[in-house]
Amino acid sequence: MAERTAAAAEFRNGWRPLAGSMLGLAVGVHALPFGTSGLFLGPLTTTFGWSRAEVSMGPTLLFLCLGATAPVFGAVVDRLGARRVILPCLAALVLFFLAASQINGSLPLYYALFVAAGILAVGSATPTYTRIVNARFVAARGRALGIALIGTGLSSAAIPPLLDWVIATWGWRAGYIALGVVVAVAAPLVALLIGPGEGRSRRAGEESGLPISAVMRDPLLWGLGLLFLMVALAVGGFSSHFIAMTTDAGGRATDAARLMGAGGVFLIFGRLLTGFLIDRYFAPRVATTILAISAAGFFLIALGDPSLAVVGLIAAGLAFGAEIDLVSYLVARYFGLASYARAYGVLYAFVVVGTALSPTLYGWCYDVFGSYRPVLVGAGGLLAAAALGFLALRTFPERFPITVPNAPAGASA
Repeated sequence: MAERTAAAAEFRNGWRPLAGSMLGLAVGVHALPFGTSGLFLGPLTTTFGWSRAEVSMGPTLLFLCLGATAPVFGAVVDRLGARRVILPCLAALVLFFLAASQINGSLPLYYALFVAAGILAVGSATPTYTRIVNARFVAARGRALGIALIGTGLSSAAIPPLLDWVIATWGWRAGYIALGVVVAVAAPLVALLIGPGEGRSRRAGEESGLPISAVMRDPLLWGLGLLFLMVALAVGGFSSHFIAMTTDAGGRATDAARLMGAGGVFLIFGRLLTGFLIDRYFAPRVATTILAISAAGFFLIALGDPSLAVVGLIAAGLAFGAEIDLVSYLVARYFGLASYARAYGVLYAFVVVGTALSPTLYGWCYDVFGSYRPVLVGAGGLLAAAALGFLALRTFPERFPITVPNAPAGASA
C-alpha cells in the first residue's frame, strides 16, 4: 500500500517533466535521424548513385559520435540542468535537417553533417531525459522510464508514414525539411514541460551511490556494456533496411513504410511491458525472457519466407524497447544516482556504437552476399547470447537506500 501511494505521488508531482521527457525523446537526435534513415536510403542511392552501405554510414557516424561524447556530457547536464542543454541541442538538430536537405552529391559533406549532429545535438539524446526521470521516480521508476521512452516509439509509429507521403509528393529534400520543422515546433514545448532545474545534481549527500571511480572499476559495468552492445548490433540496423528488405521481396515501399509505423507500436509495447515488469520482477530475468523471444523472431525471418519480415519488426521492437529501459534502470539500481549521468553515458556509448555499426553491417552483408539472411541469423545468435548473459548478473545491492520523493513518512524504495 505504501509503495502504491508513493508511486501515485510520484506521478502526480512529476507528470510535467515526465511528459516533457517523452516528447523530447520522440524528437531527439537519437530518434529522428536514425529512425527515418530507411526512408532516405532508396532516394539517396537513386539520386547520387551511392551504395546502401555508403548511405547507411551517415547514421553510423552520428551514433559513433554520440557514443564518444555521451560519457563526458553527463557532467554538463548535472551542472547546468536539462533545459539549458536541451534547447540549444534541439536547435542544432533543426540546422542538421535543413542542411541535409541541401546536400549535392558530396559523400564527405553528407558524412560531415551526421558527425556534426552527433556532437552538437548530444544533449537531446536519451541520457539527458532518463537522468530527469530517475531523479524524479523511485517507487514507479520502471513504469516512468517505460512511459518516457515510448516517445521514441511514438515517433517511430507516426513519422514514417507521414514522411513517406512527403517524400513521395515533394521529394526527399522536402522530407528533411519536414523533420526540421517537427523538431522546431516541439522544442519550446519540451522546454516548457521540463521546467528549470530538472536534471541538475542535488546537493552533496542527497543522492546515494558509488563514486564514478568505483563504478569504472566494477567489472559489472563492462559486462553490461558487452550485453547491450550485442543487442544493439543485432537490432539497430533492422529498421534502416526494412523497406529495402520488403521491396526486395516484391513488396511496395509505401506498404513497408506503413509497416514501419506498426513497428513503432511494438517498440512502445516493448518499453511499457518492460517498465511494468521490472518494477515487479528481477530486471535481468525480464531481459532474458524478452531477448529470447526476440531471438526466435529473427531466426524465423532468417530461415523462413522473406515476407515474414514484419516478424522482425516485432522482434526488433521488443528487444530495442527493452534495452533502453534496462540501461536506465540497471544503472540506477546497481550503481545509484550519485554518478548516474556518467555511468549511464558509458553504457549508452556501448548501445550507440552497436546501433551505429549495425546499419552498415546490414548494408555490407547485402552488398557482399546479395541477401540479408546471413546478418539476420547472426542477429538472432547475438540476441540469444545476450539473453543467456543476463542470467549471470548479480542481485541488486542494498547499499543505496533512497527515500521516495513526496512519499508519506516511512515510505521508501
